[in-house]
Amino acid sequence: MNRIKSSALCCLLPACFCSCGESLMDSAVNTGMPVVESYLQEGADTVNVKLYSMEVYLKDDYLLSKPVGGLSLKINGMEMQEISAGTYFLHLGEDTIRGLKDYDLSFEYLGTTVSASTSVPQPVANLRIEPEYITRSSSSYFYFDTADTTEIRLTWDDPDGSYYQVYIESPASSDMPSFDGGTQFRRRMMQPFRGGSYTTSEREFMSTGKYSIYVYRVNKDYADLYERTGSTDLANPASAIHNAFGIFTAMSVAGVQFQVIEAEE
Repeated sequence: MNRIKSSALCCLLPACFCSCGESLMDSAVNTGMPVVESYLQEGADTVNVKLYSMEVYLKDDYLLSKPVGGLSLKINGMEMQEISAGTYFLHLGEDTIRGLKDYDLSFEYLGTTVSASTSVPQPVANLRIEPEYITRSSSSYFYFDTADTTEIRLTWDDPDGSYYQVYIESPASSDMPSFDGGTQFRRRMMQPFRGGSYTTSEREFMSTGKYSIYVYRVNKDYADLYERTGSTDLANPASAIHNAFGIFTAMSVAGVQFQVIEAEE
């Protein structure tokens, strides 16, 4: 995912080894299985896949996860190049990852064929934000007006009831305490949901400056995995990959700018 934002959604894998509810595995669980991490982004001209060994907790010890290198990975029959330990790369040349196109991953691992497929969502179209900016006095940062009900609303076309995820990047240099004793995050990623809009309030925008807001259209396998990794029930492993854990999925993204302006008093 390197066209707009390359790191916003790459935080699921540390928690994807176990989850709650109905199991997503389509094969028997084996701690010798590899862990796959790959997010294809519509419009990009490269594909990246990371492979790890599984982290295993024993009675008196544990085995740390390590990169898995030296394998032959293929995307739609095209050979990938290992650019660092456990990280595989494919440049599509003049082609790009296009909406509604299918991509298949396959490789051999310890005598077993690992395979996965994903379909690329269509681009996020007609993303809008209202208002495009808000004005705030410097004193309001210390005495926030709880009576202010100003809403910031994102809207976009949703012709097929897809899943979406909103990612907000603040101009703040680091996370900081908020007026109510909580934390204002420099980067914040919301739970995947269905629908063509997202509404928040000005309380989410405590720093002055320009915010970058991204809306990702994600596949159901990503939304399912995200939901399970947020659960406290660690009963079932989660993966839609045959003979492996992890995720091989695709998404599209659009972005808008939002600004908080400090008014002169």
